[in-house]
Amino acid sequence: MQVRPINDDDKDKEKSHGNCVTFFTYFAESTSFMGIPKIWASPRLVFKVMWSMFFLAATGVMIAQLVELFTTFYSYPVKTSVKLGFTSLPFPTVTLCNMNPIMLSRAHALDCGIQKLLQIPSNYQSEDCVNETDTPDLTFFTEYVCDEDGCYEEETSMLDDAYVRKQLIADYLGGETDEVRHGVGHDLENMLLECSINGRKCSASNFTEFLSKDLGNCYTLKNKGLKATKSGPESGLSMVINLESEDFIDTFKTGYGLRVVIHDNGTRPFPGSEGFTVSAGSETSIAMKLVKIDRLGGLHGSCNNSAEFKRKFGVAYSERACREFCLRNFVIETCKCQPEAEATIQNSIKICNTDAEFKCEDQVYNRFIDDTSKGLDVCKCGSPCSEKVYETSVTSRLWPVLQHVRTLEEKACSIDAMSPKCSYSDYDFANIDLRTASFLKLKVYFNSLNFESIKEEPFYNTERFLSDIGGTMGLWTGASILSLAEFLEILLEVFFWCFCPK
Repeated sequence: MQVRPINDDDKDKEKSHGNCVTFFTYFAESTSFMGIPKIWASPRLVFKVMWSMFFLAATGVMIAQLVELFTTFYSYPVKTSVKLGFTSLPFPTVTLCNMNPIMLSRAHALDCGIQKLLQIPSNYQSEDCVNETDTPDLTFFTEYVCDEDGCYEEETSMLDDAYVRKQLIADYLGGETDEVRHGVGHDLENMLLECSINGRKCSASNFTEFLSKDLGNCYTLKNKGLKATKSGPESGLSMVINLESEDFIDTFKTGYGLRVVIHDNGTRPFPGSEGFTVSAGSETSIAMKLVKIDRLGGLHGSCNNSAEFKRKFGVAYSERACREFCLRNFVIETCKCQPEAEATIQNSIKICNTDAEFKCEDQVYNRFIDDTSKGLDVCKCGSPCSEKVYETSVTSRLWPVLQHVRTLEEKACSIDAMSPKCSYSDYDFANIDLRTASFLKLKVYFNSLNFESIKEEPFYNTERFLSDIGGTMGLWTGASILSLAEFLEILLEVFFWCFCPK
């Protein structure tokens, strides 16, 4: 029998193996993971098997719960909290538009085609148009529409006459310059008879003007920094408006009124599709309640508070404005012209005013609507991260009484001596309705200084997540964060044993 001498390498391996066994013995006896010491120290095999099964089952449940915790945390859920507050409130912006976009006495400045389309009486037409017999043919009007059967051109016979006339008037006006369109509309200097904000006098200089596609001259209250410190009808904004109803064109004279939009400061109003109509011959009170909405962006949700939007378009971000400008950009890219709307995007780009451009515009609009109906968000316009919503309730009463009409007419004549109101004397059956329906009173105020704050907050924050992890590990295996350091110790010991045995 030959005896092999023991060399130094064998001694190192035996020493290393012994150290490894000693370390794992130390780990099994001292670890904070409940169950492992029991498995190691149990004197009988049956107990070792029992504790092994308990430990594996507890570990499995712990892992399942940890997976659920991680899934919930990384879905970034949110919760909504509603709070009530009481303080002085920022007063909203109020936009006003006369429902009559073109004054009868000024319509002669328009193109002859529009004058004929508006059916202006000959004594109000320009000299060049009086003897002209050509009138726009409504029968050749077509509109490009899309429905579930596809996209096609719809003939005039399938459309309402009033709708066709309105669309043609809007198309014709789109070809006029801004100066002409402003000149034929109502001036706030003549319309505004009385005005006060929080009890202080105001005038037309407190409003800025912009052109609306459907309603012509519109006026927006400049109230940056204005706050309401009192509530009730006697506070807020109060105005008496002369609608100049005697200058309404028959085409639009289906009723007298004022279009009103209440919106947050800095945002773009869209009076053609937003707001409500205030009736003539009435005192209308609009009571408001402020609702503040704060949304979480980033990982917790989709909201937009883009400074780039305000830099590009000059207005604060709103979802409606984003979609409006997005759609108009599609028209510009496709049709090489921009549609007539509440405000132009680029003054250097011409307004769409030919039949081919109108057809192209309709195609873009309908394609956009078709994509939206299919669930495609081509504009990526999310809700604003922070916005103020003014909930309103509207009440009205008949106003003014006949005795007060004369006083209001005298005020109108003191502002514009050429007003037809200056020629009125006695009431008669022919003019009494017109005279009483030429004025309205508007009050906009906060019903109370209470406001509602709706705020999104993380439903599952980091502190709660870590606490739930610790609770789950402690419940099922008795482990903690420090227990994880024991595994780090094992990994380091295995590394040293494999690569640094000495």
